[in-house]
Amino acid sequence: MNSTRYPKAVALALLPMTFAVLGAWLDERAHLGFSTWRSACRAAGFSLDSLVIFTLDLLPTALIGMVLGGVALQFASAALWFGKGGPRLALAAHGGCALGMAAGILVCTQLSSVPLMLAAEVGVTAAAALLLCTPAARTSRCAASVALPTPRATSAY
Repeated sequence: MNSTRYPKAVALALLPMTFAVLGAWLDERAHLGFSTWRSACRAAGFSLDSLVIFTLDLLPTALIGMVLGGVALQFASAALWFGKGGPRLALAAHGGCALGMAAGILVCTQLSSVPLMLAAEVGVTAAAALLLCTPAARTSRCAASVALPTPRATSAY
């Protein structure tokens, strides 16, 4: 895989996060949704129940943005799938996005600086996408054991 795949993997991984950030910005402008969400999550303590309830109630546009970004990621991955290195690129983008969003939830409730929080989430997402995009060593036994057989000519009976 050539080095031009790495920026594509990072850009695709950041796509849902970008849409979610735009939605969170709209929620903040409309009704202080993001600020209220962070305050409520901190006050309630970190629990999955409070996180889900507060997110659904206070950040609906951010959720819509995340879903739209995820759909855009799916379409972009499908379009790139049959190109050289397409499956690895799609896996790297999806894995980077998932790890970045999971880390972002933790970072959002802990850091007080929004730019630092966004930088940390972008860093985790980009690093995960880059790590997943790098090709595995070809000399490992595991890689050799899962290689698909090459097609052979069949004989007519």
